[in-house]
Amino acid sequence: MNFFWNLQRREQIFVVSAGIAVLLILMFLLVIDPLLQRAALLDRQIAAATRQVSELQALQRDYVRQKSVVDRINTQLQQQQKAFSLFSRLEALATQTNIRDKILYMKPTVNTPNEIYNEDSVEVKMEGVTLEQLIQYLYQVENSPQLLKIKRLYIKPRLDSRQILSVIFRVSVFNLKEGTS
Repeated sequence: MNFFWNLQRREQIFVVSAGIAVLLILMFLLVIDPLLQRAALLDRQIAAATRQVSELQALQRDYVRQKSVVDRINTQLQQQQKAFSLFSRLEALATQTNIRDKILYMKPTVNTPNEIYNEDSVEVKMEGVTLEQLIQYLYQVENSPQLLKIKRLYIKPRLDSRQILSVIFRVSVFNLKEGTS
């Protein structure tokens, strides 16, 4: 301390000012700057978390919407399972549209795409139908209350008359497996 008291007044002020400046710089570097960096990091994390919450809310809305669609479809499937036969329904529609005699064969099959649903399918082959008859029949199939879907459709015009068609298509319907609801 003797060194400080041996200095002139102006030099003492300069040394004290330099010491205060060094203390302020050290305080900024060791205390304030890390606090500001931590606050900026927390602000970025809050912004990211806010975006994630928004994304989760959007996903939740989408999930709820899709779940209601699945529940509605499952309800329809449960109601349709009561005394419904895809084969019989296709025959009835063919009778309604007056093309029952044009059907060469109907082959039923059952697929199991997952643990909840069975997919019943019937492959239908028709000969000698007009485009208008085919459209009328397929329209009746697609607009059936049993949620029937046409999976494959192969249309070939006959060589002797281009207006007469040979058609092969597959109609499918999903059913809930036993014990699933």
